[in-house]
Amino acid sequence: MVGVHQTSYAAWERHPVALRPEQLKTLAESCSVTIEHLLGSDETPKRGNGPAGKLRQVFERASKLPRDQQKHVVRVIEDTLTAYDVRKAG
Repeated sequence: MVGVHQTSYAAWERHPVALRPEQLKTLAESCSVTIEHLLGSDETPKRGNGPAGKLRQVFERASKLPRDQQKHVVRVIEDTLTAYDVRKAG
């Protein structure tokens, strides 16, 4: 995908090398990242302390529900966690 031999690519990973601009562009595209990300100069947002991925999305959607429905979601989650803790304890 990058257009170089595998041994050349392996050398990039192990040793500091000066890549040509077109190599940087191709590498970034093949990895689906920006050139800035490859160079370590982009500011990536720090992840908060909350849940990640799909769980975060579900909680964000649940936070938009009416308060009485949010309480139901909380009860279901708390019951599930309690059942898990009981099974885990033995």
